[in-house]
Amino acid sequence: MHRSHVDGVPVFRFSEPGPLHATLRFGIAAGDETYRTLGISRLVATLAAHATRHQIPGLAEPVVSTSLDETRFAVSGTHQEVSDCLEVLCVALADLPVDGLSEVAHTLDGELASSLNLRTAGALNARYGSQATGLEGHERSWHYLPTPDMLLEHAATWFTRANAVLTLTGPNPAGLRLPLPPGDRPRRSAPQARQPRTSWTHRNIDGVALSVETPVTSAAAAVAHRILRERVTAAIAGQSLPAAPAEAATALHDSVTVVRLLHTYTPASDAEGVAATMWSEALSLARNQPSAAEVARHRSPSDEAGEKLRTLDDAARTELFGTPFLDEGSRRHALECVTPRDVRDSWQRVMERAQLVVPQGLLLHLTGPDGRRLWCTSCWTWDEIPPGGQVFCQPLARRMLRRTAERHWVILTGESVVSCKPGAYHELRFDDVIALERWGPERNLIGRCGCNVGVDPAWYRGGQRLIRALDDAVPAELAFDGSELAPLARP
Repeated sequence: MHRSHVDGVPVFRFSEPGPLHATLRFGIAAGDETYRTLGISRLVATLAAHATRHQIPGLAEPVVSTSLDETRFAVSGTHQEVSDCLEVLCVALADLPVDGLSEVAHTLDGELASSLNLRTAGALNARYGSQATGLEGHERSWHYLPTPDMLLEHAATWFTRANAVLTLTGPNPAGLRLPLPPGDRPRRSAPQARQPRTSWTHRNIDGVALSVETPVTSAAAAVAHRILRERVTAAIAGQSLPAAPAEAATALHDSVTVVRLLHTYTPASDAEGVAATMWSEALSLARNQPSAAEVARHRSPSDEAGEKLRTLDDAARTELFGTPFLDEGSRRHALECVTPRDVRDSWQRVMERAQLVVPQGLLLHLTGPDGRRLWCTSCWTWDEIPPGGQVFCQPLARRMLRRTAERHWVILTGESVVSCKPGAYHELRFDDVIALERWGPERNLIGRCGCNVGVDPAWYRGGQRLIRALDDAVPAELAFDGSELAPLARP
């Protein structure tokens, strides 16, 4: 692998005959966005990509893709085609054509809602809440279009040469230019998991998911992840459960930690059985060494043909996020050294903070790694007395018309708003609010926990007083008028 710099941008390349394949990467995506700006990185990228087509007639438009941590532009062609496209693209990023916002937003339609499937997004939201890698899993009624000023500020902050890497396969692109604007190296702080121990919880997902945190460089954890996927798929098939084969996914959390996920689609009516199967297999792998043959089968790289691309990906991530770098030979050697005991020990450690996520409405009775009942971390608290404070109830006439199970009320404390229903309550602290949507007289508080608390003053006696108190409690910079914003798409 060759390393160089072009206009201050690191470049990593493998020499190959044939056309040139280039990927310009920026360390920005949903993980660095906010509730209000979710999807803004893809909008910036799409605006710039469209500009390349208009600047040079006949020039191929770069292919835009986003993940939780990267926004990428992929370009292929002759040396001249790739060079022209990248140069025009960089100029467009430096002077973003925001006048084309409406057209681009219309063509994207619902693409900005999420770059993850529902189970992965929900599992990350359950682990970290509605921030960083968990933000895409927050349930949203709308997805809003950023203003031109927001787009320009976002581009100037993140789409700079200090936050860019170019990866190439093909001949040496002599004379290539990357005239990106200057900028500061981004500083990131990844959130801690919201729960400190092994647990299960609910999310609005179409199946079952399991998430664990492992070291980025742990070859044993990577092998364990592959073994567990195979075992869960076999166990589901053996029990004739109506679930799809297990799928694996990973998400970079910080420079030393990766989140490994296992998930499967299943109807809600069968999710309890699938959850029990997945959890049982995960516990078994943490308690017992796999066979030597099983480990040997999963020690080879999952995609040997893509090892060069994997090496380029790793080099780019090291540059953008500071992750440890292993070249192709070192990675193979690390995998070859993994033993059955290494697999068991590594999975045993990560299961101490594993989280199982299931659809709403399920009540699981599972055992944790310590032999005790697995802890539920649902945001709702059941069969306990809610905090004391000012109580806002429904008018008497409205309560008389509702069944007991449908009644609800709100308690306002000095630090939180508490949504209550018979036998259960959800407390949302004001310092855990990430946004406050104003819809005329109504309010929708967006919680970092992943939940929303909607308040219509017409529901409660003294409702206007409650609304004023909520407006006063949430910082002004977190509040915006939802009715004044053009919704981009329903997710």
